[in-house]
Amino acid sequence: LSDKGPQLGGGGGGGGGRPSWLRSDARWGQCCNALRPRLNELTARDAANVLWSLATLDARDDPLLVETAEALCVGGKLSVCDPVSVSKAAWALTGLASRDKRTEIFNHLAVPVVLRAESFPLGALTMTCYAFAKADHRDADVYEALSAALERHPEEELRPIDVCNVVWAFCTVGYRDDGLFARLCESHLTKPEIVKNFNPQDITNTTWGLSKVAYVHTQAMNELALAGMNQRDQFKPIHFSNFLYSFAMLRLPGPEGFVKYIADGALARIERFDSGNLAIMVWALAQLREPHPVVDAALERIKQPAICASLTSRARSMLFLAFFRFGRPNDVDAIFDATYACGATVGASGYSAVVMTGEHGPDAEREMRLQLAMAKEAGDERMWAAIGNSLAIRLAKRGRIAEARRYLLGMRAGNSRHWSSVSAALLARLTEADPAGAARDEEPLYLDAPETWVAPVKSGIHPIAATRQNEGPHAYTREFMTLQAVLCGAPQGDVDACMMAIEQFAESRSLWLKITAWEKAVVVHEVAKHAKPMFAIEIGAYVGYSAMNIARAIRPHGGKVISLEVDPMHVTIVRNMVEYAGLSDNVDVYTGYCYDVIPHLLDIYGPRSIGMVFMDQKGTRFHTDLALLEELGLLADGAVILADNVLKPGAPHYIWHLMHGPYKAPTSVSVREFLLQSEDWMVMGFYDANGPPVAAPPPILNRTAFESDAFRKRSMFDGVAPSKSDWWAFSQRFVDGLQRAGCKPPIVGLHGRDNPVIQPEDIAGIFRRAGLLPP
Repeated sequence: LSDKGPQLGGGGGGGGGRPSWLRSDARWGQCCNALRPRLNELTARDAANVLWSLATLDARDDPLLVETAEALCVGGKLSVCDPVSVSKAAWALTGLASRDKRTEIFNHLAVPVVLRAESFPLGALTMTCYAFAKADHRDADVYEALSAALERHPEEELRPIDVCNVVWAFCTVGYRDDGLFARLCESHLTKPEIVKNFNPQDITNTTWGLSKVAYVHTQAMNELALAGMNQRDQFKPIHFSNFLYSFAMLRLPGPEGFVKYIADGALARIERFDSGNLAIMVWALAQLREPHPVVDAALERIKQPAICASLTSRARSMLFLAFFRFGRPNDVDAIFDATYACGATVGASGYSAVVMTGEHGPDAEREMRLQLAMAKEAGDERMWAAIGNSLAIRLAKRGRIAEARRYLLGMRAGNSRHWSSVSAALLARLTEADPAGAARDEEPLYLDAPETWVAPVKSGIHPIAATRQNEGPHAYTREFMTLQAVLCGAPQGDVDACMMAIEQFAESRSLWLKITAWEKAVVVHEVAKHAKPMFAIEIGAYVGYSAMNIARAIRPHGGKVISLEVDPMHVTIVRNMVEYAGLSDNVDVYTGYCYDVIPHLLDIYGPRSIGMVFMDQKGTRFHTDLALLEELGLLADGAVILADNVLKPGAPHYIWHLMHGPYKAPTSVSVREFLLQSEDWMVMGFYDANGPPVAAPPPILNRTAFESDAFRKRSMFDGVAPSKSDWWAFSQRFVDGLQRAGCKPPIVGLHGRDNPVIQPEDIAGIFRRAGLLPP
């Protein structure tokens, strides 16, 4: 049927016309029905051929595909399955819709790959690389076996498509194999006579892959750039955008004239670009500091209603950041206005970027307008009240206290539901700060009734986090319920009571919140108390629990917390939380990604001003965000660095950074995860301004990092969450990986126990060993 399809079917439909005629051909159903009861009789090769045929005929949604795959995986068939059949089966099964079923089947397929990869012919090897990456299968043993098997084949056997597929596959799943990449770069990607045979897809897929794992080989990237310049006229929009994006991510300018030449080619084809490729290209050019005329042409297309309406929230975010970096806030506003004019929404990712441009710009009215638009898009009165309070706090931070008061009074007069006990506390504080202005307003200050529980919020804005995208209007419900629990259960101005209310709310409902409570709270507070920083940066604010904890420790000596949070609704909650706790004068909260916000902190707080850093964001970002703080000269000599979740789910590159970089006394503190009887680490160290630069980590550390990311994804997306025993086994592998890489830190606490108990004296001991407290 596969061979005769075009003649029999007469064309039409997807997949070369085959599916449309295939489903109506009686022989298809007869064949499937006859085969189904006899699947267990198939040999491994026959089963692989059935799977390949179904995939080739675009019949991946047919139940027979899964049934055949299950038949292949039982009865020991895979143990005798030949390498080509394994690779064909893997290729055919990449499109399984169910993540859990796909994971289950690829776990079976992984066994012959790990055991017999060295016997695979080259074509089967590269197809297997592609298939396992396309299926998002993240088993380090598989990629290690494939890498070792590839090394056995002569370099001259690899075709351009093979090189591209291998790089793309390893980088897509995030497995950085420096040895493999170095071999491919030296044997192929630095050779003009080889690279000239790459087509545009090969070129841009390869550069994109290397940029995704931050693997820098300047000579190879330059050769790929030259090959791309020679083939520019064959580029499609996706090739232009991915090519520029690759060099932007690696901060490489390419050969002289490269960026301009590629941008010239994009300008000639700008009418073919869709919204996503426009956003990526403009963002990349801003990152590369190339204000090319194509940026203006892209802007005109982006403002067209059909193009603008098709932008995702993430694409809008990239555009807002790009034009802000170009110093063009008016164009940021033009895209923002066009979004609402075409009936689209900005979304959490978009607001993260555009609100950041407002916070770090001089125009308070512009920031107000953006915040009010976010409140309108959120569409919930409780959320509107919180955003309104956040707006007033920002006005006060800018020194516009009278204007902040008038806004609050207007908010209350306009709609009593846009009012909360935070609003009342804020108004009282601003009135005390500006009594003359309050007298001019001639507005009595009403005492508000106690806060009462209201219905959960229904948000019109979806969170940034991928794991929260399916929550729909219930997004942010748990976070706003946490705020409401504090307003109803803690006296205003009592920091300890506010923190306790958050813990009790989560404990009473068995509702896990990403907060550093229990022993972790002891660690954070004691580190801040002993460090006595004038400025402490917190990265990852969530609902404000840690910001309050640090602030209460450093407030006595006039210290201030600088809290960074990417999600704009979390920023709103944190500002409300710290205001209610009476800490607004001690906590500044900023919206946006670290890469964009941290450079602005240098202008606001000055060089060498940061005496403490607490990191509670994505673990794979710890070492890169820390490196940025070092690069910009923000860290004071002796600044203490503390990070959470370093063991669970793991941040091995951060540990290496502290153990083999300009830091003294790196130490891991073993603690319990909040609401879970499982061990985690908080790892700290002290910055040494005269210390050596960070040494290059050994390749084995990349495997540990890959396994950490894979386990993180498993805990986020798998239908069945990892069990306690799964976490324990992972933790043991993680610690063993650190030991092999030579970066296992000294551990304080009951390492390996279910209930480690950390006392303040434990933290004081770390400071003593670092010479920062008297013996």
